[in-house]
Parts: sequence; structure tokens; C-alpha cells
Amino acid sequence: MSKNKPYAEVKTYNGAPTLFLDGKPTFYSALWLTTLTPGLWKDADLVKRYAEHTNIHIYAFDVGEAWCGPGPDRKGNFDFLSVDAKFENVIKADPEARFHLRINLEQNKPWWQELHPQECEITSLGIQLQQSFASRIWREEAKEFLQAFAEHMHKEGMSRRAIAYQVGAGHTGEWCKRNSSMANPCGDYSKPMKQHFQQWLRKKYNSNISVLRKTWGNDQVTFDTAQVPSEEQQLKAMNYTFRDPIQERNVIDYFQCLADLCADLIVEFCDTVKSSTNGMSLAGAFYGYLMEMSWNSCFFSEWHERWSEGDYSTLQRSGHLGLKKVLESPNVDFLVSPYSYGFRGIGGHGPCMLPSESVRHHGKLYIYEEDSRLHTGKFHTTYGRAADVNQSRAILRRNFSYVVTHGQGVWTFPNADDDIFWEIKRFKEKGDLTVKTDRSSISEIAVLVDDESFLYESLDNGLDVSLILHQNLQGLPRIGAPYDVYLLDDFLDGNLKPYKLYIFLNVFHLDKNRRETLKKEIQRDDRAALWIYAPGYLDETASIDNMNDLTGFKFGMGKQPWSSFMHIVNFNHPITRKRPQDLFWGTERLISPHFHLEDEEAVILGQVVYSQGSCMPGFGVKEFDKWTSIYVASPNIPASVLRGIADYACVHIYNEEGDVIYVSSNLLGIHTLSGGKRIFRLPEPVEQVYDVLEEKVIPNNSSSFSVSLKPISSALYYIGDEKFHLA
Repeated sequence: MSKNKPYAEVKTYNGAPTLFLDGKPTFYSALWLTTLTPGLWKDADLVKRYAEHTNIHIYAFDVGEAWCGPGPDRKGNFDFLSVDAKFENVIKADPEARFHLRINLEQNKPWWQELHPQECEITSLGIQLQQSFASRIWREEAKEFLQAFAEHMHKEGMSRRAIAYQVGAGHTGEWCKRNSSMANPCGDYSKPMKQHFQQWLRKKYNSNISVLRKTWGNDQVTFDTAQVPSEEQQLKAMNYTFRDPIQERNVIDYFQCLADLCADLIVEFCDTVKSSTNGMSLAGAFYGYLMEMSWNSCFFSEWHERWSEGDYSTLQRSGHLGLKKVLESPNVDFLVSPYSYGFRGIGGHGPCMLPSESVRHHGKLYIYEEDSRLHTGKFHTTYGRAADVNQSRAILRRNFSYVVTHGQGVWTFPNADDDIFWEIKRFKEKGDLTVKTDRSSISEIAVLVDDESFLYESLDNGLDVSLILHQNLQGLPRIGAPYDVYLLDDFLDGNLKPYKLYIFLNVFHLDKNRRETLKKEIQRDDRAALWIYAPGYLDETASIDNMNDLTGFKFGMGKQPWSSFMHIVNFNHPITRKRPQDLFWGTERLISPHFHLEDEEAVILGQVVYSQGSCMPGFGVKEFDKWTSIYVASPNIPASVLRGIADYACVHIYNEEGDVIYVSSNLLGIHTLSGGKRIFRLPEPVEQVYDVLEEKVIPNNSSSFSVSLKPISSALYYIGDEKFHLA
């Protein structure tokens, strides 16, 4: 490692991982340049305008095409001449330009596939695609390319400009094979993947054939005969929503193998970047979309009328379930994702696709891809496109508030529209100032998502669309209190700050060690646990006894696949007292099994309704000496019910109007559809409330403040000491 200070590094500063550029903390704000050409560049004047007026000098763009294969007048398969010409265009427009290089290592060009046909992915339809993730040849060549790229930047005197290398593979560099994970065909049936899977099994089972056979429930399998599961095995689960932990262990193992493989590739490629740049630049990737990938190609309208594609989740076949390993790597500095595609329009919520607080907890910078479809520009008319400038401003301000209250960075599209241009300029200025505030989380609600449990689910997305995607977009952000999203294992490690309410979204599979650790962590300090659907159902076997042991409730079940919905029947409890009787929630998709409460000691608050019109106790509360257990049988719990649960757990509620709110120690953001007068109650007295974006002081009485909000609007307030303001 060089003794010189890195050009760029990520260090925790004022409560959040922060970009240090040339040794100084700064708000990561970049422009994403989607089209760079060696010749005449149509965006040159636009970039020049941003550089001169916004103080944004970081540019993110794709450069993977330099791995272009054999050709005349060059040695090897790399050609950086076209890349140099693109760099020159950016530098000419902005002499202070710094580069965030998005290097897509996916080999989707015919030349590589013709040279290495045996190294390419094979789908369940027998179709040869790009390189297999398991190809050792591709893996080594990719590292050679990354090293050559860094060496070329040094040779051309541009090392200091290249502050970040983002390694990518799969569709759009996002570690997801579009044609075998986002659609019905499955993968990967290539020779490299078969060999890799068999080697992975040997390592996992310590080459003990007896253990492999017992775990798989197959007395014929060997390490040399184990195969990648068939399409039918991958797409369907024996127990409808869940996989049998023994009879379908081969599928579970394969998905875990794929996750480990993708995580190992990211870590190894980031290691290469760090060594090749002598530790002077950042390394990271698109990765970890656990809150989002219940969608598929049908969601994105990529397969036209192939409607059956919409039945399946992308998550297990994407390789994104190796997030824990990536977060633990010291050479991964940042992770990136677009923000959620599920509800981008007005009134929606703009969260990242990752468990955001796990990224912060592990000291990684999260970079938010701000690719909103605004009222101007040539983007798709879908994805919640804004209808006018007022909607565009409300969406952009909502997303900026999310970013700064969560201690994140952002890249956005340059936009020539004057209104949008000045908004982005304001975001850069205010972002730099928010870095000086305390950006620590003050959330009292922790939301836990378990990467391991996804492996035990069917690929049918009937549960997770409601349980994960919609819950994160609808109910959670409108509680009236902030919440932090973590991987379950971060909670089990025992290193998180204490919370009052823990919401367990999908804690379905727990072995003995994780189960006992979870019970130890939750059953203390007056903590409240909210369990949804099937908490702890799976261990070595599937059993409601496992659920009884984890939650303290006694359960019954029904197995006929059907939809599930919930309604309140007891309006005398503090959780439900203010809720209307016409409130229903759940999923219209078929799931199985269904669970209900058979516990005379529990206080029953609601019924779950499933097959045969069964109306069974499905919403209950049980108080214990040191903790409270709350169970809800149906997913996608509404904000008003979550608010009642949070209030019962003594969580501080800032307001109860159902707006989307974001809060950190010194910042409070809000996005509203209805507008009107709002009163915000603060957990502690503050000296000053300041409207960050409108630059005006808001009168307050130290522990609350009121504002009048326009319909379809977003605002961001500083709440803190009078000596500090964001003018």
C-alpha cells in the first residue's frame, strides 16, 4: 500500500460512511453520463454548465467496452484508445473532472463466446448465453482487464481522476443474468457451473459423502454426480410456498452456491482494483437488492405477452443473496442500486434496494441512483414519470431527503431544464452542508430481512411481493416514525444499537444456533417483536412447533393454497383502538401453508381469512416479563396498524398523517400528497428548525413545530442547535 493519502476513501464521519476526496469529507454527488462517444459529444455543453454552476465534478459512466477482443494493430484483447477519447471529452467540458468508472465485465460480445464456447452459460432451454459466472477463464481475464485498466490510467496520468472503480457483470452490470433469473428459463447448466457446484459441495460437506447423502435425503448422490437442479426443481417447491429442508436441499444448496459465487467474484474483483490502484481509489458494485427483487422481466415489460414470467421471483437466481460476505470485505468501499422501481410517482417512497442500515453498519458508502423519470427528457413514460415540474420537484426533493437522512451519496442524470438544473445545484450545496450535521440514526424501529430464509422459499413471488416489496413501499414509510433496515445476521451478531420495536419480515428458516441467539437478543430489555406470517417455521423440518418456540404463541395451520387477508375484530386494545373497522390487508396471490393462533393466553386483535373462508385468530399480542410478542398472519400490514404497534412499543411518533417521513439526528424530511397543516412532535427540545431547501427559519416551541405544506410537495428541515444552520 502507498503511504500517500488515497485519492478517495470512505470513512465514518458524523454518524455515516462518507466520501473523503483528497482527504476532505464531502457529500458524494455525481452526474451519470449514459452516452459517451469518442468523437463529437452532444452532452458537452450540458456537462460544462453543471461544472461551472453546481460544483459537481464527479462523473459516473460505463467503460467496459475496452475489453473488446482480438483486432488489428493491438496486442491482446484490450483497447483503451476509445476510452481515452471519451475521457478527453469529459475533461474538455470540465477540467476538474473525476471519474467513477462503471466497468461491466459481462462478455456479451460474440468474439468471446466464439473463443470460449465451453465457458458460456447454458439455460434450461439449451441456449448458450454469455460467460458463466463460474468460468475460471473469464474470472482470470476479468482481473487482468481491471489491472490493465488501472495501469493504463496511471500511464496516461489520469490515476487521480479515477476515484472509483465499480465492477459489474450480468445484465446491465447488476449481477443478475437476465435470461435465466428474470424469466422462466433457469441456469446454469454449463460445464464450469456444474464443476463449481460440485467443488462447492465438497467444501461445504468436508468431502463426507455420508453427510451429503443424509442432508440431501438421497442415498445415491455423490460429489461427482451432483447436478445443477432442473428447471422444474428450481421453479416449484414441494410445499408450495416453502421448500422441504431435506428433500429439496439440492436446490437450496445450489442457490446458496450461486450467491457465494457472485459475492466471491465481487470481493475478488474489488481486491484486484485495490491492489492495482495501490489503494488510492474506491472499489464497489451494484449488489444486494434484497428489498426489491421479487419482480422479474414481466414487471419491466420486457417479455411482452409471456405472462407466466410474472409468477417468479428474481432474487434466488440472481446471486444477490451473498450480501453479508460482500459487506464484510475490507476492500469493498461502496454499493450502488437504483432506488425502488415499485412506487416512484407522487405519493410514493424512494428507498434503496438494499438493507440500508446494514450498509451503514459495515462502514460502506451507499450510492443512490437517482434515475427518476421527470416531466422533461426522453426516458420511459412508465416508472412513475412526473407529469409536470411541480411533480418532478416533489419527487426529486423526496429522494434527496431520503439520501441525506440516511447518510448516503447520490448520482443523477444531468438535465437541461432550468428548474431541474437549479434543483440539482441546490442538492449539491445542501448535501455538502448536511455532511456537517449529525447523521446518526435515531430510529427506534429495526426492520429485519433474512437473506438465508429466501433460499427456503419457492421462486413463486406470491408472498414476497406483499411481504417485502409492498410492505417496504406502503406501510413502513408512513408509520410517522423512521425505521432502519438490517440483515437479520447483523442483529444476531449483537452489535446493533438497541431499538424498541423489531419487525421480522421473513425470518422463516433458523437453525438451532440462530434460533437460540435470536431468542436471547429479543427476549430482554422490554423489547417488542412483530412477527409476520411464518416466523421460525423451518429448521431441519417444517413445523409449527418451531414457531411456538420462537414467538411464544401457540399456532394452528391450514394447507390448502389460497389468498390470505386480515381484519381487526378487537377495537379495545391500544394497538387497534383508533383503527377503522373497514381496514383489510394481505395478499391476493396463493400461498400455503396458512397459520393462525390457537392460544388462549394471547390477546386476539384480528382474524385471518384464507381457504374455505376460514376466519381464524391471526393477529395477537402476548406480554412476557422482559419482552412483548406480536403476531400478524397476513403480509403488507397497513401504516395505521404499524403505527398502533409502534406506539404500543413506546416508539416516538413524529406525526400521524400518513405522509412519508425520513428522520436522522438533525434532519427531518417529508413527502405529502394531500398537503395542509402538519405538527411535528420531536423527541427532544431543539433550539432551531430550519427549512433547508427554502432557506427559512421555522418558528418552534422547542419540542414541536408546525408547517403548512402544499399538496404534492416535499420538504427537508434541520432540527438542532441555533448556532448551526444550512443557509
